[in-house]
Amino acid sequence: MNKLLTLTIASEMFLLLSFMSIYLTTRKTKKSILLIPLLIIGGAPLLYLAIDDMNSHYMDANIGLGLAFMFTWIYSAITFVVAIILIVKRKRNNNISKEQ
Repeated sequence: MNKLLTLTIASEMFLLLSFMSIYLTTRKTKKSILLIPLLIIGGAPLLYLAIDDMNSHYMDANIGLGLAFMFTWIYSAITFVVAIILIVKRKRNNNISKEQ
């Protein structure tokens, strides 16, 4: 496996992990249906440009691929921070309800 494929799979798995953690904290709400299009929006540019880069070998640097990686990483980081905030908020609500 080449480096591009490994990096693409790792980036997409981190994105999927972030969205799965959000889904697990917000289960049984209608907002969780919105997660599927958001996951597609976050992962599609990287997948498209990685497949394009593997099929056609450019002589120069593929700046679009680099931008797709940066977009996916920033999107994943924001999603992961949101997931952590939701988990902490849920834990606090559970602790408050147990005390009363």
